Amino acid sequence: LVPLLRLSGAHAGAVRTLTDDGERMQLVGEIGLPAEVLAAERLVDRHCGVCGMAADTDTLTWGADLRPCARHGAADYFDQRCKRVLAVPLRHRDTVLGIYTLFFDQASELGPEIEAVLRSIGELLGLALHNARLERENLRASVMNERQLIASEVHDAVAQTLAYMKMRLPLLQDAMLQH
Repeated sequence: LVPLLRLSGAHAGAVRTLTDDGERMQLVGEIGLPAEVLAAERLVDRHCGVCGMAADTDTLTWGADLRPCARHGAADYFDQRCKRVLAVPLRHRDTVLGIYTLFFDQASELGPEIEAVLRSIGELLGLALHNARLERENLRASVMNERQLIASEVHDAVAQTLAYMKMRLPLLQDAMLQH
């Protein structure tokens, strides 16, 4: 986020990922946001405000009407310090996986070149998120496979022991009959 803030002139930034059900956005990183904003914005509805528009439309979205943000409980920040917000989707192929948001203390405009760079960074971050999810799923599958292998080995060991005992039981019975 630090290079993005420098590039854009924003005073704060946040990164949110969509939850597994796709209905909420969870704050996973931030720089420059006050504590009351962090408390209010940890988990928000996917369709909320400027961030929701960016997630729903898969487009870079500017917003100056920050009333939806202020309703979460950080009215002082969004009424006084933050004047404009830019939300950029984190996408991989045709799927939005999250957004990053830049907060501006003035109504500044960014040039089309800067917006293109910010869009590209959103795509790169989306690819990184996609790869992290694949890695997590791969790890989960590896753990399940290892557990299945251990369970199979335990089952085979018990089955072998029982089969051996079944084969030896007639010898024990004969020995008992012969005293």
